[in-house]
Amino acid sequence: MRPALCPVVQARELCAGVFSLWLDTPEVARRVKPGQFLNVRVSSGLDPLLRRPISVCDVERDRVRLVFRVVGRGTAMLSRVRAGDELDVLGPLGRPAPELRHKDILLCGGGIGTAPLLFLARRLKRANRLQIVIGARTETELLLVREFRTLGLPVSLATNDGSAGFLGMVTELAETQCKAQNGGRRKSRVQSPKSKVHGRPSAVFACGPRPMLADLVKRLDPIPIWGFVEERMGCGTGICYCCALPKKGGGHVRFCEEGPVVKLNEIVL
Repeated sequence: MRPALCPVVQARELCAGVFSLWLDTPEVARRVKPGQFLNVRVSSGLDPLLRRPISVCDVERDRVRLVFRVVGRGTAMLSRVRAGDELDVLGPLGRPAPELRHKDILLCGGGIGTAPLLFLARRLKRANRLQIVIGARTETELLLVREFRTLGLPVSLATNDGSAGFLGMVTELAETQCKAQNGGRRKSRVQSPKSKVHGRPSAVFACGPRPMLADLVKRLDPIPIWGFVEERMGCGTGICYCCALPKKGGGHVRFCEEGPVVKLNEIVL
């Protein structure tokens, strides 16, 4: 696989420190599947040396959308990209998310982890029943709510400060939704929209900080939970083992090669 130069057709800030880039890249748009990522070069020189792995947020015809948060020098450089610039990208990389059909599925996004779930929701809704839960610290940090609702999907919100939706963590909301759909007696602190999910979810897809993912497994296990796990990567192709985490029962998972979408029930978070 060779890197490609992709023109940036739109660049904007979604909220403080979170940026959206649309790239014109017909080849990647044709090949990429939900769960995969691009390795993006953030400078024309050798500093920083390593590319930054960014999950694909959405695809529209010949264009691919990346949404990322500034967390260091590399992503700060990437945030200064403007329409008309070109980005050197390698991908798509990683294994796609499982292609489920005729299932009741809950998608759970926390903070910037909401981004790759949009592309997944667009594909899964064709043959499944979906419920979306999105969380953030405050209302201003909730991402892509309008885009999910444009897909015609029921969306429930959670904020740590109670400025929008459920007061508390998104994992609490996910647990509440599952119990409500399973006929549980526990009452939610917020009225949820009517769900398309007919019963207890048969699968969950989640993306967010690692503590959030660990808490979700604790609350919802044994429901199969597929997580988009974002780790620091070196090569992005499985050679360096920089992004490996231990599996329960032995062995390791390399998120650039066996992931980045992995069954959270089977790894040590």
